[in-house]
Amino acid sequence: MKSFWGTFLFASNIKALLTQSAFCPHRHTASVSSLNMVATNNDLNRAKKLISQAISIGAPAYNAGDIKKCAEVYRDTAKDIGPLLPSNFQTKLLSELEEKRDANYDTKAWAFRRVFDSIVEYELPLSPQDVSDQNITFEPFTSSQLSGEPVGVMDSVMGGISNGSWIAKSNIFFGQTSLANNGGFASLRWRFQNVQNWSYAKGIYMKGLKHTKAEEHTFRIILKDATCERVRLANYKAVFANPQREDQPLLIPFSVFNQMEQMGRSMDGSPAFNPLVVTEIGLMAIKPTVVGEFQLEFSEWGLYT
Repeated sequence: MKSFWGTFLFASNIKALLTQSAFCPHRHTASVSSLNMVATNNDLNRAKKLISQAISIGAPAYNAGDIKKCAEVYRDTAKDIGPLLPSNFQTKLLSELEEKRDANYDTKAWAFRRVFDSIVEYELPLSPQDVSDQNITFEPFTSSQLSGEPVGVMDSVMGGISNGSWIAKSNIFFGQTSLANNGGFASLRWRFQNVQNWSYAKGIYMKGLKHTKAEEHTFRIILKDATCERVRLANYKAVFANPQREDQPLLIPFSVFNQMEQMGRSMDGSPAFNPLVVTEIGLMAIKPTVVGEFQLEFSEWGLYT
């Protein structure tokens, strides 16, 4: 296991570096505005594929000095992917198409590329749903399970200046994310004193979920199992939000934690989350959907069966 993961991680890091260096203009993260949950994962994936194709043409053209071609390829792609995206990205792309009409080609290329990057990073979140017709049992986390204050893991590990805090009495996670120094995330982690066996449950729930900028902000729940403990900086994440301010529980099934991540990068070939040996749970606010002040709160969370 150690030899396999060591080889895999090395290859993943090299691939990431090569991928980043091949893009021009270089990646810059743009914050996004509002979400429209009508968009589907299939639509979003199709849009991302078209963006990848556009970059494969536009980036070499830009590097060769044909900035006009790069800008035009990005412009045409922006028109093609608009109907596939949540409304906030449609609005953003339309704004760029209108506002940059008289701009020079270099400015146009950069503007579209920033929006493209935010789309590539975006994931449709899980949201609260009506479960009144389902036979669900809710088992709240106990104070003995989540004992003590959570550990804050901020982007300061990368030189960033984001911050986050926790009010246990009210289940409130608040703070501010900043893009300064290539940062952009704040997270809290609860380490379990004893390894948890959650194999009897279907997933994690939250009740009374609400947060700042309901149609813009999305958050992540973080899980670690015994395998993650053997892989440096590895964990599982799922994106969630309450864009419609629904007064229903949020259900996050364990099945969505199907791929391990390392520093935000998916690790192809990694095993799915194992609820039999859970070691850590956490919450995260991260760019591109959360830039600036944020607050996430809920009345209760735990396991559902």
